Amino acid sequence: MAKMRLTEDTPFLRTPDMYQIENDAPITEYSDKLLDLIADTPNGGIPDEANAFCSVGKEKRGTVQMQLFAVIDPETESFGAVGFRSHGCLAAIGCAAALAEMLPGKTFSEALGITKDEIRERLGGVPSSKLYTLILATCAVKAVIGDYYLRVKGSSTEELDQLFACQSMSVDCLMTENCSLRDLRVDAYMRACGEIE
Repeated sequence: MAKMRLTEDTPFLRTPDMYQIENDAPITEYSDKLLDLIADTPNGGIPDEANAFCSVGKEKRGTVQMQLFAVIDPETESFGAVGFRSHGCLAAIGCAAALAEMLPGKTFSEALGITKDEIRERLGGVPSSKLYTLILATCAVKAVIGDYYLRVKGSSTEELDQLFACQSMSVDCLMTENCSLRDLRVDAYMRACGEIE
């Protein structure tokens, strides 16, 4: 793949897996590390045999969205290949690309231990107006693991809570307006109450 370089003359990024819809932070506010990661990421899209998926996002002059697709080894409950799709600002795209590099080889507990600071360091920082993307990234890790537990493994929400509890109305939860894990939890709750089949 030819190396793509993002500059001031590249105001918007459009690929099948990365779609920049915001241009409110000058490209000079982004680190070379983040821009190089986006330009050279090999992890865009859905890996073969992906068995877990998540989508997290926030409405802000259009949807900022991160989707992760992971191959989970059911015997070790660890990550194999991870791919992503993302749209929104460069920080959101960078966070998704960073997670696609950071997660492979990690167990669930190791993945849940990834912090916002580690992601920020991997990216060489993000503009101060884009710090919320780091929250979306840590929520995406929980959401892809939650998808595996609830949808693939058929676990109950109580079993998932033993790994990590959903903190309803927490800052992270409120910042992540769109969350596929929240939707799965609501569906599981409705089934348990007999409201849906």
